[in-house]
Amino acid sequence: MTPSIRTFLLINLLLSITLITSLAIIGNLFLEHKDLQRHLNAQLTFAALTIQSFIGEEATHHDVSKIQAKIDHLPDVARDYYQRTHTKMYGKSYELIQFQIWDKEGKLLLKSHSAPLVPLAKNISGFSTNWVDGQLWHVFTNVDVDTGMRIDVGERSDFREELEGRVTQDSIFIMLITYPFLGILIWIIVGRGLDSIRQVANEVRQKTPSSLEAVNIESIPAEIKPLIDELNKLFGRLRDAFEREKRFAADAAHELRTPLAALKTQTQVAINIQDPVELRIALDKILLGVDRSSHVVQQLLTMSRMVPQATLQQFDKVDLVLEARTQLAEMVPHAIEKNIDIELIADEEPITIPGNAPAVSILIRNLVDNAIRYCPEGSEIKVYVKREADTAHLIVADNGPGIPPDLRERVFERFFRVLGTKAQGSGLGLGIVAQIVELHNAEIVLGEPKQGTGLVVTVKFPLHIQNT
Repeated sequence: MTPSIRTFLLINLLLSITLITSLAIIGNLFLEHKDLQRHLNAQLTFAALTIQSFIGEEATHHDVSKIQAKIDHLPDVARDYYQRTHTKMYGKSYELIQFQIWDKEGKLLLKSHSAPLVPLAKNISGFSTNWVDGQLWHVFTNVDVDTGMRIDVGERSDFREELEGRVTQDSIFIMLITYPFLGILIWIIVGRGLDSIRQVANEVRQKTPSSLEAVNIESIPAEIKPLIDELNKLFGRLRDAFEREKRFAADAAHELRTPLAALKTQTQVAINIQDPVELRIALDKILLGVDRSSHVVQQLLTMSRMVPQATLQQFDKVDLVLEARTQLAEMVPHAIEKNIDIELIADEEPITIPGNAPAVSILIRNLVDNAIRYCPEGSEIKVYVKREADTAHLIVADNGPGIPPDLRERVFERFFRVLGTKAQGSGLGLGIVAQIVELHNAEIVLGEPKQGTGLVVTVKFPLHIQNT
């Protein structure tokens, strides 16, 4: 079953509201119980004092008899009133409070219609709770010190419990009535809150494979803005990847057109050559063209694999001395073919930088390969690895033709080559180096030796991760 945010919120909010409301009702009942008992006890006190004010010592037996007769007739009057008005009374409200009046000899002088004949309380003033005829009564007793007359005003406990139960039922009834409306309101409110997600989904649905523009986040809620930001970053990475693919195809078509045409021409010429010596020369030219095309393809693939968006958090510890020693060992046979001496000058202790080991290897290989390609035979190439302050320096120095100062910025452009050089190349090597330098937040400087001609390439790597 597919999970639904709206259903999840609706169910959990209703459950939470039920729990909180139930706790609130229980708390209110506890507090209302105290307030209700206090209020009903106050009514008992008021009733006792009122009765005492009307029934004094001067009341005769005849007066008490007349009052008793009227009290006994009260239920009939109340019943007639109910039948005339059809007013719904809470139980028999006229029977809730009962009273008894006792003289100083303990004789019952007067009582309410439903009051028992036995005393509701002892001859002690104040509140008490007593069992009378199998019923629990809450009683307030007032004893007149002068006359000895005692007035007991009581209320049955089950009446109070019934009142509290009615309050509880009303609270639960109101809660149950409001539940459907509450559920509808939550459903509508959550739906309105999810409209922004549907809006983003519609906008993404309308995008074509070639349309990778960022999603508009002006009216997006703060809760889903991080998701949209990451989605926009993904679109950006896809856009860059597509651009690299297009650039790779364009670069390959541009750079391979000439060597492939030359290979075709040289092959056609070789087919018609009868002299073995000339045929050998033609085949050497074909082999040289194949090597140049392979080098171009390798450089293009290397540039395509470079991901400038990689973050420093993805880097490992790279031993710059070890990487330089490894790459120079691989480049030595190529240097020997041109009678070029290569020397590594570095400390025995490792110099560790945060970086990507394959990328650092490619950087060193390209710098040394460029030096070998453009230096004449019998030249010297020196590679230095040293630590200075908070940076590690990789220096590749040669005594070749060098690069004019006004072209040192342009040599990092793709396919740019200095005119007049006879070495075979694709013009992509330093472009790859520039990408790797940017990836590591490093710095590259092109210079020249203090004496003679040549080129000195210095790459300054930070020794620690920098927050950029």
